[in-house]
Amino acid sequence: MTWEAAVLGSPISHSLSPVLHRAAYTSLGLDIEYTAIETPTEMLAQRISQLSENSLGYSLTMPLKREVLALIDNQSQLVTQTGCANTVYRNVEQDWALENTDVFGIVQTILQAGLAPIKSASILGSGATASSALSALAELEVDTVTCYARNEAAFALLLAQSDVLGIDFHPVTFANDVVLAGDIVISTVPSSAQRQIISNLAADQNYPALLDIAYNPWPSDLASHWASHRAQFHSGPVLSGIEMLLWQACAQVELFTGEKAPVEAMRAALPKELSTA
Repeated sequence: MTWEAAVLGSPISHSLSPVLHRAAYTSLGLDIEYTAIETPTEMLAQRISQLSENSLGYSLTMPLKREVLALIDNQSQLVTQTGCANTVYRNVEQDWALENTDVFGIVQTILQAGLAPIKSASILGSGATASSALSALAELEVDTVTCYARNEAAFALLLAQSDVLGIDFHPVTFANDVVLAGDIVISTVPSSAQRQIISNLAADQNYPALLDIAYNPWPSDLASHWASHRAQFHSGPVLSGIEMLLWQACAQVELFTGEKAPVEAMRAALPKELSTA
């Protein structure tokens, strides 16, 4: 029997999840067909209902990571904590369940870059990925997080989450001359919003390390700005979100198959131009 899995989201044509998962299953010698399926929010319930006996599950991307929580009751502690999930899989009881592997992806990216320990950090943006970033920073034992965003209403979810995590959380509404706080900045804003973010940053400051979740195109506007800033001020290293994508996919592969993910085979399948600034 050929097993099936897919990544759902909208738009989905740009997704590199098929590249990563197919490389993994080929390396593992498993007969698994992994596809990308265009799925706007209003079609998510239908996709969940189409899970069958030969389905391994789904990877989820925008705009589905919060909406799926209303459709599947079996949720990990991490999903409950972050209020979002990026993986539908069969648990040990063979029931459909939700997991968040984005947190693992962020933690591994920072650890692999040798940037830990971290005491304080900043998050740009306030959506689902910001929630995952906050839990990832808690796992890295960060004490203080400053979050910069325009959607003030979204701060309420992050404030409640930070209370549970025991993190000193500081919400800041974006305005001119923002001074970045902390040892690392995790940007969760899409490429389309980055030029406005850059225009709000105070010019006369040193920049900490940057993990930019937006990896395509690469270098992103933020990554390029970090590099040019080094000519006058100190800037920390820049990490591509392609690393987060890789590590969260590794965790998904292990949830789907029970096999250890072939990390290097998956990394080798990625477009090289997306991995270096």
